[in-house]
Amino acid sequence: MKTAFVVLAHATDSGAESVVRSLVERHGFGAVRLVRPETLSAASWSHRVTSTGRASTRITLPGSEPLEDARVAAVLNRIRYLPVPRFHRASAKDRDYAGAEMQALVASWLAGLGKRVVHVVREHPWLTPMLPFQHWAHPAAACGLPVATRAAFSSSSRASQRVDSDSHTTTAGPGPTDNTATTILVAGNRVDGQLAGTFGQRCLRTARLLGFPLLEFQFATQEGRTVLTHVEPMPSLLEPWAASLTIDLLEAIAAGSPS
Repeated sequence: MKTAFVVLAHATDSGAESVVRSLVERHGFGAVRLVRPETLSAASWSHRVTSTGRASTRITLPGSEPLEDARVAAVLNRIRYLPVPRFHRASAKDRDYAGAEMQALVASWLAGLGKRVVHVVREHPWLTPMLPFQHWAHPAAACGLPVATRAAFSSSSRASQRVDSDSHTTTAGPGPTDNTATTILVAGNRVDGQLAGTFGQRCLRTARLLGFPLLEFQFATQEGRTVLTHVEPMPSLLEPWAASLTIDLLEAIAAGSPS
């Protein structure tokens, strides 16, 4: 039976801590596992991959009950880096090799969990989710979002940007810029945030095109116009409503629903 919500997060990840606390309140301490990425290299792993590519994993962390694939209901992956502290005295070559092996092992484990993981490693093959400007800008513009050019937010440029309502891009123009940011969070089929009434459905369509179930859309106001500056696959989740929306997504995944 799938009973465990797993959150992979560093100790400095306040947003993940908020998600864990709320999950425990809803489901009880025994149904939630918070795993520090730093501890994975110290775990005992049983990881098997069949000839058809199907993986099964059992992880025994120090001082914890084993974590088995069959008992994992949903995973929130917040891994930003994956250290191998047992090799800190090894040569640089050996540390690099150990790090690469650990990256491959953890990625294979998460890939084996399929759609139970946010984000799905089989569809986005990175242990730490990445979404560069070149990847999200065109789908966002195609969905009607006012996408800022990268140059608009260069730390070396003080030029403000003007939104072209027809092309949904921006062009440089003189004058001061107000870069106060606000966000919209997409979690499955739900969307919330200060600008959700204006851009929410367009963000939802963009997220579906990109294939990410959890995305934070960051906007800035420039000369009275609002532009999209970044799409983040690892949202901060610091606001209670954002953590709650994320938990709803994890619960839906655990129940076998995509949203």
